[in-house]
Amino acid sequence: RTPILIKKKQMINQKNKLLNLKFENFFNGEVIAKGNLLLRYPKKSIKNLHVTFKGLYKDNYLKLKEYYQEDNKKIVRNWKFKKLSNNLFHGAEKNVKGNIIVNIEKNRLQMKYYFRLIVWNFKITVLIKDYMYLINETEIVNTTYVSKYGIKLAEVILLYKKKS
Repeated sequence: RTPILIKKKQMINQKNKLLNLKFENFFNGEVIAKGNLLLRYPKKSIKNLHVTFKGLYKDNYLKLKEYYQEDNKKIVRNWKFKKLSNNLFHGAEKNVKGNIIVNIEKNRLQMKYYFRLIVWNFKITVLIKDYMYLINETEIVNTTYVSKYGIKLAEVILLYKKKS
């Protein structure tokens, strides 16, 4: 469960300054993420993901509309995050049980929440752990772990690109 490590050289911008992730700035506007969902249970498989986020940051709230596409499956989700400090956000979405806790430190973001899914017509709640790393001003590498009772069910690897 070790997150992807990014070498310190990659965390420095062209002006030799360490990068700091501003969650509300990065996701204000349009962001496109592409990558893969690696399913481990009930059988191993890989699915292609394409996700578009359209965000608006106003009055300490970041509202994100997510257009999620997994192979031929399409889902739209609405996320809302409240900025509590420069390093802490709490969020919500209709399929999330409780609060989404978002912690940011320098170029790293960690997010943890319980998400309700329907698998084979059964409703289950899984633990989601997100690890995001700002690698330059317009790109984030993301690894997400999905588990239930400590058993890893899936992993997601995405590259997020902020549109200018």
